[in-house]
Amino acid sequence: MKFSREFKIGFVAFVAVALAIWGINYLKGKNIFESSQQYYAVYNNVKGLVENAVVNLNGYKVGNVTKIQFDKDNVNRIVVKISMDKDIRLQKNTTLLLKSGSLISGSKDIDIIPGTENGFHVSGDTLIGGIEPDITSVLDPVINKVQSVIGAVDTLLLSLNDVLDPQTRTNLKNMMANLNSATASLRSNLQPSGQLGQTLGNLNEVTANLKKSNENISNILANFAAISDTLKQAELKALIVHASETFAQTTDLFTKINNGQGTAGQLMVNDSVYNNLNNALSSLDSLLIDLREHPKRYVHLSVFGKKDK
Repeated sequence: MKFSREFKIGFVAFVAVALAIWGINYLKGKNIFESSQQYYAVYNNVKGLVENAVVNLNGYKVGNVTKIQFDKDNVNRIVVKISMDKDIRLQKNTTLLLKSGSLISGSKDIDIIPGTENGFHVSGDTLIGGIEPDITSVLDPVINKVQSVIGAVDTLLLSLNDVLDPQTRTNLKNMMANLNSATASLRSNLQPSGQLGQTLGNLNEVTANLKKSNENISNILANFAAISDTLKQAELKALIVHASETFAQTTDLFTKINNGQGTAGQLMVNDSVYNNLNNALSSLDSLLIDLREHPKRYVHLSVFGKKDK
């Protein structure tokens, strides 16, 4: 069977066009020979999203953005259509998250955030559209805060410049110099040869001696505890009470003696008793003298003689 020249040329042209279409779609990330499913999402702002942007699921490419257009009834709503592999099933409550994009290229992709509800979407469903915060929107409050802080610091510096006259600056320099001197002095005292260092060394020696004497201190405390127990067992309280009563009676006795009560009191305060006693002793002494000199006056020893007069 022979084909005409025109048929051959037309067939070659058709194949070339088909290959061109396939190649263009392949370069765009599409494969016209594979079956796919389409989903939609609605955004208020796509922030530079373009057709043929990549659709990822867990970091793996599963489709592309095939169409972007305004909602016919509301220009503030932008409808994005994606095409993805038909074998992937999306659960209910799945979200199409519009990524913030690269800082260098600015290209944006869409990430599929799998849902958790029971049931699955079917091709043609409209999914939840989410937008990842742009880094500029995150940094804007920080930049504004930094700018306000810079403004406050600038105002403070201007105020300080007005307040810090030459005399005040000189005083501040002197204060810093004194502070440096104090720091140097403190550093010198902290050296082993410094006063504070020597004090700390002596304190360490005292602590070491206390540690060494710990056993002796323990023995002293034990002996003190034993003495305390002994005093407790000796009924010290009863002894003190008895001694107090004895002192009270002694005081009462001396009081009576001083008042002249009783024999001892009369002897202490009455002179007549002393004088009578003294006279009696003198008379007794005279009697004893006379008895020694003239014993015959009082004792009769002779049987035949007469009494000596």
